[in-house]
Amino acid sequence: MKSGRIIGIIGGILTMVGVFLPWATVSGGTLIGSVSLLGVLAFPFGILAMIFGIIGLILVAIGKRGMCIGALILGILAFIMILLSFALLSWLAELVAGIGGGLVEFTVDFGIYIAIVGSIILIIGSGLAMAQAEKPGMQPVPAAPIPPPQP
Repeated sequence: MKSGRIIGIIGGILTMVGVFLPWATVSGGTLIGSVSLLGVLAFPFGILAMIFGIIGLILVAIGKRGMCIGALILGILAFIMILLSFALLSWLAELVAGIGGGLVEFTVDFGIYIAIVGSIILIIGSGLAMAQAEKPGMQPVPAAPIPPPQP
């Protein structure tokens, strides 16, 4: 297996795993808890990022040039969706801090960062796999046989 495909597969796995890890932590008073994206279905961007990451993982694992192009596009889409989720979570953190008067703390957690890194690795791996894949219709030209030496 070529290195671009391996890198892309690792990126797809990290993107998928990052969605299951905590994306936000809420604390204050008697309320303490972590929230993974799947625990809150109110963030459709993250769900789309997970779907794009899984499909990108599958496409880059196949390793054909056209599939790697698709994986590259899906990696970019996953990255955009995660950034939109990050912006939404940051806005929500500011909103909660303003409403709670400092009593409630809402912070963005490590899961979203792993998902961001995973989508970037998926993009890089897909690009490398695309460059390493054979172009369709291109067959290697066999070398001409070497004639025997003349006495």
